[in-house]
Amino acid sequence: MTATTHWEPAAILDVEDYRRAFSIISGCHDASTLTEFRDSLVESLCSHLELANVSFFTGSTFNLVFEDGAPLVEGLTAKMLPEYQDRWASHDVFGSPPAVRQLLSSSVASLDELVTQGHLPSAADAYVRHFLHGSWQMGSAAAMRLPLAGGRTALIGLFSRDVDALGAHDVAVLRLVGQQLTPVTKRLPIGPEVQAVRSLTGRQREVVRLVADGQSNGQIAEILCLAEDSVKKYVTRILQQTGCQSRLELALIARDAGL
Repeated sequence: MTATTHWEPAAILDVEDYRRAFSIISGCHDASTLTEFRDSLVESLCSHLELANVSFFTGSTFNLVFEDGAPLVEGLTAKMLPEYQDRWASHDVFGSPPAVRQLLSSSVASLDELVTQGHLPSAADAYVRHFLHGSWQMGSAAAMRLPLAGGRTALIGLFSRDVDALGAHDVAVLRLVGQQLTPVTKRLPIGPEVQAVRSLTGRQREVVRLVADGQSNGQIAEILCLAEDSVKKYVTRILQQTGCQSRLELALIARDAGL
């Protein structure tokens, strides 16, 4: 199966596959918030696909999903995260053009499919060889894309050291799950962080806009004619009020809030 092949569920899914897909979907279908959905989906995927290493990234656009500063990480993905964020986020194989085409057309891309198709960009190939295979001995991997409210995107990564994990049937199950969950994820309400940013004072919103533009505290102080210590206090207070853990997360939330 390739990215250009029309996917027909009946051609590969058997009764057990449908049972697994239904179990995963039912485990998170009734979630009322993105956080609840995220936690339930990761738990369901780990349980019904017998995987221990799953991540859940979100971003205001597909390209920014790889920059999520506070993803949900389960199993070895928690240990992989620092190296990933430091060196490999911009070279993720699932952000390469062949993977993006697959994710947009069928919700899921697997490493086996991408390698079989060949012609991966050199940076993505290095990510696979040095990060997935070299550093972490991951024999198989896949990603599932889900659209969120407000144009945001979720990207769920699945990894195993077993080269036989995430085979054709598992990928077909994920594609069915992705198709069925898309209407669910699109209607999940905007998170409380976005609402919190929208409720900030005018001056706080000015600070947030400049943070989102990549300005340093010193630069913000000069632009707004404030003392740098005052800007530091503003930023600290804003992070507390919004629940954001970093300036990057605040910047992403600010985009979602339309600032």
